[in-house]
Order: sequence, then C-alpha cells, then structure tokens
Amino acid sequence: MADTEVQANGGRFIDSINPEDPEYIKEHQRSPVVKEDVREMERRKRVNLILTSQAFREELEYIISNQITQGPHPASLIALQQISELMLPQARFNQSTGGPLSSLGRAGSAPVIPVADIRGADAAGYAKGEKFLRCKVASLYRLVDLYGWSHGIYNHISARINQEQEQFLINPFGLLYSEVTASSLLKVNLQGDVIDSGSTVLGFNKAAFVLHSAIHAARPTIRCVIHLHTKPAAAVSAMKCGLLPLCQEAMICGEIAYHDYQGILVEDEERQQIQEDLGHNSNVMFLRNHGFVALGETVEEAWHYAWNTTIACETQVRAVAAGLENVIIPSDEVISKVHEVGRQGGGGVNIPGGGDGIKWRPGQLEFEALMRWMDGCGYRTGYVYRQPVVRVERLRKGFEDVEVPPSASSFRYIYEDEEGNKYDSPLKQAIDGRAHGENNKWLNSPSTYQKVEIEETGTPNPKKITKVK
Repeated sequence: MADTEVQANGGRFIDSINPEDPEYIKEHQRSPVVKEDVREMERRKRVNLILTSQAFREELEYIISNQITQGPHPASLIALQQISELMLPQARFNQSTGGPLSSLGRAGSAPVIPVADIRGADAAGYAKGEKFLRCKVASLYRLVDLYGWSHGIYNHISARINQEQEQFLINPFGLLYSEVTASSLLKVNLQGDVIDSGSTVLGFNKAAFVLHSAIHAARPTIRCVIHLHTKPAAAVSAMKCGLLPLCQEAMICGEIAYHDYQGILVEDEERQQIQEDLGHNSNVMFLRNHGFVALGETVEEAWHYAWNTTIACETQVRAVAAGLENVIIPSDEVISKVHEVGRQGGGGVNIPGGGDGIKWRPGQLEFEALMRWMDGCGYRTGYVYRQPVVRVERLRKGFEDVEVPPSASSFRYIYEDEEGNKYDSPLKQAIDGRAHGENNKWLNSPSTYQKVEIEETGTPNPKKITKVK
C-alpha cells in the first residue's frame, strides 16, 4: 500500500525506505530460507481462507451438481465430485444406486473412514498384538460390506485375543459394517462382561454373544468366527439336502456341520447344543433356516471358508433350479482330494516365485491381495504384509562406479559340430587371446641391451652420459 502511494505521488520506492526502521532491519537480516517459509505460510492462509469460505463451497457444489445432471461427465468432473464430497460430507451425488455394493468393482465415491484409527499413545492401552488384530478384524468387516454380504447392523464377526485369555473382539451393535474401525470394536469375555467398550457408547448383540461365546469356549484354537446370512446362504440352510458338493468351492469347505433352528439365539441353554453340533473338525456350520458360521485358526482362514461357502451357496441355488436329478455329484474320493489340496496356502496351487520362500497358510495369500486393494482405495487398513509384491533390490556395500558383472553368460564356450568335433566359440577365442596377449606383453622384449653415450646439451662443457637401450 505504501509502495502504491509513493509511486502515485511521483516518488521512488527507495526513497520510502528507512534504513534505521527496526522492521526493515529485521526483514533485511532474515535468511532467504526463512523468508520463503513466511511467504509459503501466507499463501497457505489465503488458500485455507478460500477453501473454508461458505461462498466457495456453494459455488463448487452448484458447478458439480449442474455438470453431473447434464449428461456424461469426464474424469475431471469426477475428480471435482470426489473433492466436493470430501469437503462437504452432507452433499452426496449419484445416490440413485442405493443398497449395498455387490462387488469390489462398484466401490462408491463417498469419503472412506480409515480402518486403522489407533495412533500414538492410544496403542499403549492394548495387549501385545491386539492393535494389529483389531485392524485386521475391522478390515474384515469392511471387506464383507464391500462384497455386499452385510446385513445392516446385523450379522457379526468375532476374533479371540489369544488362547490364554478367554476374551474376544466383536462389533458394537448399532454400527454399519462400513463404520467399524479398529478402536470401535468391543472386547468381551466368555461370561458376557465388557472388558473394553471401544470408542463408542454402544453395547453388543446378545444373539452374537451366545453364538460366538459358545464356539470360542468349545474350540479354543479357533481365532476368528464369521457369521453371515446372505440370501443364497439362507436358502441353502433351509434345504433338507444342505450344502451339496456341486462345485469346487463347496468341496474345499470339507466337513459341514448343521444346527437346527430354535429361534433367535437369546437363550444361554442353546450354547451347549451349538457346541455339540459343531464338533471338533468342522470349519463351516449351517444354522438351519438362518445362515452359516465360518471358523478359522486365523482371520485369513476364516475368510477363506466364508468366501468359499458363500460362492458355493450361490452356485447351488442356481444349479438346483434344473432339478437335483440333473445335478452331477463327484465321488467321495474326489471330494476328499479337493479338500486336502484347497486347505493349503494359496489354494494349494501356488508355486513360489523369486524371493518368495514363505509358507502361506489357508486364505493368507488371497487376504493380502484384498488388503492391498483396500489400502490402494484409501481405507488405511493397518495390515502388516508378510511379503511385498515388488521385489526389493539388495543394497550394495559402498559406492561403485561400474555395474556388477553377471554371474553367468548366455554364450556357450564349447561348440560341437555334426561330426562330434568340439571347438571354441569366437567369444572364448577373443577372451583367451586378449588374456594371452596381456601375459606375453613383457616377454617379447629383447634379450640383449646396448650402451650408448650421449653428450649433454645446454652447457659450455658438455659431459658424456651412458644410457642402456
């Protein structure tokens, strides 16, 4: 402003500078780095002021909603839509689809709630490994929701803390699967006492407690239990034939247990019947007229059986429409063979690649791939990967100006013709010839020497110097 006034009056800017002004001296003595930081802070303030202004929000929302309703929208408008939804949580466009997602490819554009929300000093309040278990279980809730297998606030997934403690994690009753985070999970013991209420004020589902506590008490080695009742699963649970080994996914599930429907699971007396029906070997149990539960010694294994069971139910519902008499059932020997192969890591078909010496457990390789997908979409799962996809180059010791030569060559040194005669390749001849020349370099010098007298130059009285040639 002062500069404008001086120039308007016909003066020069330098005439307005007072060298003894404390502000001028302070500004003059600042380093260029500090000056740049101050300018950057001022720019950020201006940008933040614009972004938080009500006028900018209304204008942005008007432009995007206007363009989207006019027809096809290019990538730039989709980006603007995502920016708007991030800044304006109350604004939602393109909500005509409604309902849950049916596949991973239909991920919505709504802002994602991060899964791993335990940070800093908050992690100190959890037992060893509990933080990572919470992140894994919360990611599993999101995964079920992304596949479209959630059922509003109903259904439930639990994970036991460890075999020593009779405590397990379960979702707060009232949250959608898309809202579950690592910190929101409840920690409950087998007696029904809440050890940790999580970050919400919600309680737990009693039916969920009866079912999961019965399984965790009967099978201490089981780490994770997934309960789902999708439409195909409920349909198969109501069939007298149960789950038939019609497809490979059904055979992978192995021995199937069944529990007759006795109403909503609110009676503690039903826990014993659940334990008896489950047995000691089954990883999948159908709850008649209800749904199923999938069990695993790890979260990944439980997901492995839940995924295969769900696909098997969808297949059976479509296949039985042709009539059971038209369905082919493989032999018991084939079914047992498929189960033994499928229960291995990587589906039993994984051949380790370069640097992959890990022995994968059931469902682990597939679960890592899904976690990478979720992290790439911004879910921030907090999952600890056992094996990165990209190979990491081994660091060299020190600095080198040349590349490390290959340990082997694709050239052959010995060739053999049709008559069986062997001869050296041109490459080997060239290499050997060069090495032979280096070795004979000093052997080709003459064996006799001569003494030569040379007069000095540049002096009035030159002397004779003897040299050997």
